[in-house]
Amino acid sequence: MWTNNEGCKRAKEADNENKNCIKLTKEARIFLYATGLILLVASIAALFIKLRPHTQTKEMSVNSYNITTQASYKVHLQKNDIFDGDFLEEGRVYPSAVTDTVSIDFNSEIILTNAVNLSGDYTISAVLQGYQAGEGDEKSIIYEKVYPLLDGKTDESVTDDIKIDKSLDIDRMTYKNYAQEIEGKLGSETDKDFYILFSGKYNIDGEEKEFSYKVDIPISNDKFYQIKKDDVSSDKGDITETTTVSSKVGFKEYALYVVLLIISAAILVFVRFFSAEAVGEELKIKKLMQFMRKYGSRMICIDTLPAFGERPLYKNKEYGRYIGAFR
Repeated sequence: MWTNNEGCKRAKEADNENKNCIKLTKEARIFLYATGLILLVASIAALFIKLRPHTQTKEMSVNSYNITTQASYKVHLQKNDIFDGDFLEEGRVYPSAVTDTVSIDFNSEIILTNAVNLSGDYTISAVLQGYQAGEGDEKSIIYEKVYPLLDGKTDESVTDDIKIDKSLDIDRMTYKNYAQEIEGKLGSETDKDFYILFSGKYNIDGEEKEFSYKVDIPISNDKFYQIKKDDVSSDKGDITETTTVSSKVGFKEYALYVVLLIISAAILVFVRFFSAEAVGEELKIKKLMQFMRKYGSRMICIDTLPAFGERPLYKNKEYGRYIGAFR
């Protein structure tokens, strides 16, 4: 408790002085110096890392390709007085009694954006499978026989387009007999799949791209049958190569570090040129101000003391001791 308004006056005088020169305690200045230096070093280091030349590995597209594979077929007719002509076109239901061979035309083509060293190879095989049907579409393969029919390759040349066109006739009865021979040795008849597989690969300047296509031909004992072929197969993509390129850093990527650099510089400039260490009387006033800010809301200033009578009265004019007493 103040005995007069000396403390209030000194606080007001300190506020007026602080408008012109900011007095800080030694500890506060050391803390601000340390904070400014840490931010300065950290922001400079971060900017150095961000702004130095960077290289990165990228996959660059150097070419593009489009591989299309498909097939067409027709079924040969035996002599009969029901159908006209020698063949039935694809997509029909075929009677086993008056048909024999299936003529298939396979076609595969690759088109590139840019001409490079290009070649291709292919195989055409007849695949016979015996299986046991399970739940749904599940099949348990019992045997599989592959009969190679055709194979070949195209000569390598610098071009942007290669076609592979191959035709062949498939005799259903031949492979039906094969299946019967196998089943005779197995001692039991199985469900059967029979298809012609056209597969191969293109070599695009050292990079290989595969293709495949199949045509299913029934060889069961059904009186009528249908031939199924795959939808047109299309494979598109890019040919890439790995390159190392220099990358530029956008301002957004290092803007934060620039802001931190400005803040750290401002802190150091402020401490160096716009603040001073409070010493002597100024230090006491500074500590008094800190005390007042902390405890002022719980204190009052009394201009005139009430009569104390014979009660003892102590006057303390040394605020330093007063501060010490309240600590």
